[in-house]
Amino acid sequence: MNLVNNRLELQEYVNVTWNFDFDKALPFIKRAERKYIIPNIGKEEYTTILNHDGSDTDIVDVKYLLAEASANLAFHLGFAQLCVHITNYGTKQTELEDTKSIDWATKRDLQRGFTETGFEAIDEALKAMEYYVDKFADWRDSTAYSVFNEHFNKRTDEFQQHFNISSSRKTFIALKPIVRKIEEQYFLPMLGEEAMNLIKTRTMDPVLSRALDLCQKAEVALTIAKSVDSGAFVMTGSSAMYIWEQLPWEKTSEYSDERLHKLKDSQQKDGEEYLKKLNALLLKHPDVFPIPQRESKPANKNIIKLKSGLGL
Repeated sequence: MNLVNNRLELQEYVNVTWNFDFDKALPFIKRAERKYIIPNIGKEEYTTILNHDGSDTDIVDVKYLLAEASANLAFHLGFAQLCVHITNYGTKQTELEDTKSIDWATKRDLQRGFTETGFEAIDEALKAMEYYVDKFADWRDSTAYSVFNEHFNKRTDEFQQHFNISSSRKTFIALKPIVRKIEEQYFLPMLGEEAMNLIKTRTMDPVLSRALDLCQKAEVALTIAKSVDSGAFVMTGSSAMYIWEQLPWEKTSEYSDERLHKLKDSQQKDGEEYLKKLNALLLKHPDVFPIPQRESKPANKNIIKLKSGLGL
């Protein structure tokens, strides 16, 4: 059982003819769900949604979005193969006398449409799941959800407040490995694990709230600075978008090398400025933050650059 199981269901999301052979698309539907959907929601939640009885409209809406993603991304993955037959006598492409093959530009736009529609549907599904997280308990308790919940910026909208990623959850998820490196490189040496966890508890204490705000801003700026060199993101204006599947005609960046360098430098400087403000806050409130190593060096009030990152 999959999110899309027959031609009639497929026709809700993709414009195929009445006599389309669903079995040709089925391998790509399975692959799309295995590659794009299960890693984002977890195997247990995927199974739960498949077996949902339709009694909760919010879960039904999420299932519809995931099915839309499955159908479109299946055609994205199988675009070059769906018109091909592999037989005992070789590989053939279907051609009919009364039809005409589409040109390369139309193929490009069609495949881009499958890709964008599929990923937009995943974005919308994850957005709804974030909002109704208690209705998706298997996802909430899975490792798939932990990518949202382990850093200073736990949600897509929090990251979006400080840098434009077009509210894209796929971009947010793609940035997570970089965020993890940033926390290890900059925040752990400065704060220590205990203070980091304290700030992440999100208490109403004004000092801790201010510390969280500075950590979030610094984390975003330093993450964007580091992501510039990854080659996995399209940088346009002040936005970053992750490319899940690189198409032959797409560019990884619409910025010139000079503008990318300026973007990286500006974000790096912004991040370091926020860290300086965080450092001042820590020094002002030593009773709030459990940082034992600070007690042995009370006179050192400046951030210094180390090979491993910034230190105190």
